[in-house]
Amino acid sequence: MRRFAHLGAVVATTAILIPALAAFSPVRTPSAAPAETDPDEAPLVIDAITPEAVEPDSTLRITGEITNTTGAALDDLAIRFRYSGYPFHQRAQLAEFGEGRGDGQTPARGPSVDVDAPLEPGESAAFTLKVKAGKLGLDGFGVYPMAVEALEGGSEIATVRSFLPYEGEKAPSPVDMAWVWPLMDYPRRTDDDTFLSTDLAASVGPNGRLGRLLAAGAQDDSLTLDPGEAADPQETPEPEESESARDTTSAPASDGADRVPVTWAVDPGLLSDIERLAAGPHQVLEDPAAAGDALEPPAQTHEADPAARVWLDGAASALESGHVIATPYANPDVSALLAADLGADLDASVSLGRDALASALGIEADGAYALPPGGLVDKATLDFYAEQGATRFLVSDTQMPRRPWVEHTPDAGAELPAGGSGESTALVVDSGITDALGQPSRDPGEAALARQRFIAETAMISGEHTGGDRTVVAMPPATWNPDPEFARSALAASEELPWVDAVELGDVEPPSGDPERQEPSGGAVKKARLDGDHLDAVKDIRGSVRLFNSILVEDVDPFRTAVLRAESAAWREEESRRPLSVRLVGSAVQAGLGKVRIIPTEPVTLASKTGTIGVIIANDLEDEDLAVQVKLSMFSENPERMSIGDYTDEMEIGPGRKTTVYVPLNARINGRTMLYLSLQNSMGEPVSSEETLTSVNATGLGNQAMIISGIGALVLVVALTPRALRKWARKRAAAQGGPAGGEDG
Repeated sequence: MRRFAHLGAVVATTAILIPALAAFSPVRTPSAAPAETDPDEAPLVIDAITPEAVEPDSTLRITGEITNTTGAALDDLAIRFRYSGYPFHQRAQLAEFGEGRGDGQTPARGPSVDVDAPLEPGESAAFTLKVKAGKLGLDGFGVYPMAVEALEGGSEIATVRSFLPYEGEKAPSPVDMAWVWPLMDYPRRTDDDTFLSTDLAASVGPNGRLGRLLAAGAQDDSLTLDPGEAADPQETPEPEESESARDTTSAPASDGADRVPVTWAVDPGLLSDIERLAAGPHQVLEDPAAAGDALEPPAQTHEADPAARVWLDGAASALESGHVIATPYANPDVSALLAADLGADLDASVSLGRDALASALGIEADGAYALPPGGLVDKATLDFYAEQGATRFLVSDTQMPRRPWVEHTPDAGAELPAGGSGESTALVVDSGITDALGQPSRDPGEAALARQRFIAETAMISGEHTGGDRTVVAMPPATWNPDPEFARSALAASEELPWVDAVELGDVEPPSGDPERQEPSGGAVKKARLDGDHLDAVKDIRGSVRLFNSILVEDVDPFRTAVLRAESAAWREEESRRPLSVRLVGSAVQAGLGKVRIIPTEPVTLASKTGTIGVIIANDLEDEDLAVQVKLSMFSENPERMSIGDYTDEMEIGPGRKTTVYVPLNARINGRTMLYLSLQNSMGEPVSSEETLTSVNATGLGNQAMIISGIGALVLVVALTPRALRKWARKRAAAQGGPAGGEDG
């Protein structure tokens, strides 16, 4: 009965297992107590496959686990090995088989082993399969299809497909492999002080994506990315350090001479993001997706991240003596920007990239190498990089495929059309190896399968009959997020497998003879570049930035790096994050403009026909370089009713300061008049699209008060004049000796 039927699709997409089997050790009794089932849990998991290079006298060993993910007990379970005695003939067959396409590709049945006891729902049982490879009857060197099946009552309920790389009596001449190890990401900031999320902080920790990549690529067991351990240089790890700790903080012990040569590919914009995390307090948006149209979405203040500083120190140590190549700042979409006539931004990104790399790690990249976005180039892209000094280009084999008459994987080195004033060399990245390295590897069982896929790809390349030496370039996906053990084992395999030799990237040169690869065409570049809507949004941002910069006293460009991050080629792949991030950059610029403002006042009343009002202008920008020079523009809605006199219209305001402009007014008619106020740059362009309105009410009470006072004075004069005259008359009569008054006195 097929109680596992619903799991077929899940297992079919899993890919990888190893060698073959003949003598199997019995499956152990259930190793887990019954538990609630997880419908997404894989019922059949392969944990380990050994050895890497299988010879006729090798004992193959496969260990794994079978889990009952149904809702009922399974009581007649067995694990069976299947394979084919005929190897794959083309590399494309690896992907097809691994993805579950095609039936009947493993017709040979190997031994099976029974599960000792029934499995209750949620219960698991471990198994180990062992066999002498020589008993499988394989026909010489090659990669053979294989599968492990879980059966109930003889019916298949789960299958894991994989590959059996077989060395046979003798492996062919090894193929050289040059590694390019990426330390890249998509932009993580809006403005320079605000991060989209805490994801980058998590990524640089010892268990984070960038932490694991750095540790694996460094191949140095003295490297630690734990801030607690790094804070005490006198403390050394215990000899019995746990396996999990080793997986997340260091690479296998090895002196420099034994390490696999690695070329580090870095984006200086990412290093700058990490350096800002380490520098001091910064803002992290609470919920970018819910930011709406707010110019300043809610954000929380985070202190300097010690893990970021430890990561930078570790990267400086690991990369100091290695080969480093770099993109311009934030990995710009070169083709799109050239097509949009934004070459000035590209020049700025090159300069900023060099500065960021020196600031973060104190090193300089090899300027002879270029990393075109996506490995795609056209003539304009080649010319741009050539002008910067590049002569060697990492190019995808999807753009430079083999010529129709070539039946094998061509050498990675190929000549390019001349760029600039000299010859150029393509270092063609093998997409099959990139896909193999990019296989899921972090969930249970995935690492062993991904490792087998990688080994199978290398064996298929080596087994191709070419009559000469070849080199392949292995470069994982730009945002690679592997299991640390898988990453380290892939590096080690390129040195330990008998059919692969690890070499320096600088050793890759175009072979002599007729070119085996097609020249790149511009169509693929045009199709991949950022679309017009995105660039239109960036141009709008650049317009706001130009306006913002026009009011600054100092010759600075505080949003330059934010604009460059918005132009990153990383947004090609991050389609879901792209619109939000670009909008938030634009909002940050608008918020900056909004901090240079007129402070609204209460309605003003003039007690006379003339008067003066004070207009307060604030510069709320805090950075010490952000003093502004603006012009105050005012006009009356009715100049016949109220006119504006001369005032000082242009002023300089320091960061975090305010100033008051006193403006004379003249009211010809009593009543309320609206005044329109705005700030402009020196060329008369409005700083904001919104005007500030101030209501002024002229009452005329000043003139009325003067009239009333005059009338009162006149009344007083009239009332007091007779009394003053009588007093004067008395004084005059007394002076003449007569009576002071009349006869009546």
